[in-house]
Amino acid sequence: MTSRTSRPARLAVAVAAAAVALAGCAAGAPTPSVIMLDPGATQAAMGARDTAYNPPRPEPPLQLTDQDGQPFALTTLQGTPVFVYFGYTHCPDVCPTTLVDLRTAIGQAGLPAKVVFVTVDPARDTAAVMKSYLNAYKAGFIGLTGTADQIAAAAAAWGVQYHAEPADSNGDYAMSHTSDVYLVDAHGMLRNHIFFGAGPALIAQILKGVAG
Repeated sequence: MTSRTSRPARLAVAVAAAAVALAGCAAGAPTPSVIMLDPGATQAAMGARDTAYNPPRPEPPLQLTDQDGQPFALTTLQGTPVFVYFGYTHCPDVCPTTLVDLRTAIGQAGLPAKVVFVTVDPARDTAAVMKSYLNAYKAGFIGLTGTADQIAAAAAAWGVQYHAEPADSNGDYAMSHTSDVYLVDAHGMLRNHIFFGAGPALIAQILKGVAG
């Protein structure tokens, strides 16, 4: 993000980045990956590793405000597999890449699944901002926001870590955050954490295994 642009203009840039991405694009609880906005983090860099929670466990609580400003609870989506991802709309690379990969993987799997995108940047990501951003993906994604305390509690429940990087002279800042995607099955059980860079083919394979 660069210099001397208004907040609406910066949002427009973020939405445009999403559009560009759309065009281009074990035992115990494993430790989630934390990414420092490094676009070089790929499957090769992360290493192929087991993504399954063994045994599965009930989905952590997730009750926030959706992109329409309405209360949302993850339990309302039981009956359909759900990918849960924590990120933010001003992310220049990791978040749009992940959302595009999820959309592509669901299409490749040919199975119904939902994507819930939870902001880790509630100061900028209001419901209206989330709605504008996710509309670019044209995939029916659900965006969630809330107060800083609500987001912190939700992230802690899911084992997600995040923090703001130092702001530049214009007040712009990036967020470092856990980059894993969490897959909840149709029965509300947390089944997988999928590392950034896994790619649509592997994500689709994991989804088929959970739905099968």
